[in-house]
Amino acid sequence: MVTLALPTGSLHESTLRLFAAAGLTVRRASSRALRADIDFPGIDGVVFGKPREIPGFVADGTFSLGLTGTDWIEESGAKLEVVHEIGYSKTTSTGWRVVLAVPADDPASSPADLPAGVRVASEYPAIARRYFGEELGLEARVLHSYGSTEAKVPDLADAVLEVVETGASLRHNGLRELATVRRCGVQLVAGALAWADPVVRGVAEKIAMLLRAARAAEENVLLTVVTPVSRWSAVRAGLSGTWWVLDSGPDVAVAQVTCARERAAEVVVRLTGAGAVQVVETPVSKLVVA
Repeated sequence: MVTLALPTGSLHESTLRLFAAAGLTVRRASSRALRADIDFPGIDGVVFGKPREIPGFVADGTFSLGLTGTDWIEESGAKLEVVHEIGYSKTTSTGWRVVLAVPADDPASSPADLPAGVRVASEYPAIARRYFGEELGLEARVLHSYGSTEAKVPDLADAVLEVVETGASLRHNGLRELATVRRCGVQLVAGALAWADPVVRGVAEKIAMLLRAARAAEENVLLTVVTPVSRWSAVRAGLSGTWWVLDSGPDVAVAQVTCARERAAEVVVRLTGAGAVQVVETPVSKLVVA
């Protein structure tokens, strides 16, 4: 029996979209339901939980697999097997950061400028203590914050260790970043006992492959290129990455190539300049790279 824990909160909607794109659509009775199903062989049930709780639930075997952030895995200290790391967040496809921030008018230009005994508010007290004690060698008084961390300054704290995606919330609250403490992403994880089970491991690896394929599809497009045979050599020299020939007759050659979405315009111009008479750009649903 393979059970999967998925995150609520800021990662919730982006996770559901990724799973749907991977062909792993999560079905539940209502948007408030905390239990669900995925119609995929081997997955027996889905439960939603807070990202900070999922590492512990997976490590102790309550759930076979889970998706949560690298920040909460480190904060919890849970011993987990990482099946796959995925770079996304609520609003970006590149994950998020945990940063050290101080008031905008603070004279410090680096963490080393902070005084001994600096008061730091954070939802990540373990990461904060490790960062100041082991990495900076600086004495700090860490306050465990349970939300609205920016508001702890200046009455309860001199600085914050806080999550940012764009940094807008810090700026709106009169704070500025002093240093990036951690770069974080989403990880598909398994507990030690679950990972030792070949059935669970097989399901986990299939889920990871499909999630990778969905993310790769978001980042790539498929170009179909039609070229006179007389210009094929020049066009072929302009193909990079993975490409293949669909047809090659006496007059026309047809090839396809996968291309990074952000480079598609550049590649189309290069191929037509080399002699292609038609280039069709097609969205990709999944891109599996074996």
